[in-house]
Amino acid sequence: MTAIAAGFRDDIVPWIVRSKGATMTKPRILFVDDEVLMREILTLYLSSRGMEVTTAADGKQARELLNKSPFDLTILDLDLGGEDGLEVLDWLKGRWPDRPVIIFTGISADAAFLKKALAGRADGFMRKMSSLADLLSEVHRHLPHN
Repeated sequence: MTAIAAGFRDDIVPWIVRSKGATMTKPRILFVDDEVLMREILTLYLSSRGMEVTTAADGKQARELLNKSPFDLTILDLDLGGEDGLEVLDWLKGRWPDRPVIIFTGISADAAFLKKALAGRADGFMRKMSSLADLLSEVHRHLPHN
């Protein structure tokens, strides 16, 4: 199991909030990663936190999903099994510049270098070795607030 499974806790309050009989809509997240296990873990984790998660295994599938319906946030791997996640990032930001994108990568390049390379393109950056709690914090930080 990867280190991403560390930090999976059931005691964190889900994102969905019920107040005076009203329910806020669940944040819609698109998670793009070529690794099946990673998609399954994050879908399970974020869904358990009150988010609606849709996954894509590659850039083509991500583009199709994004063209069909809006997402509140995209979590995007840079290495999509031979496909460049930066191309997907540039395509997405070219069409919807205000929609937040968090880069979620296992690329072993220097973090400072990657952050600098992504400056002005991505809204957030997380390593796959980060804890789920850290990822959840990053997701909450970038979700549009109702």
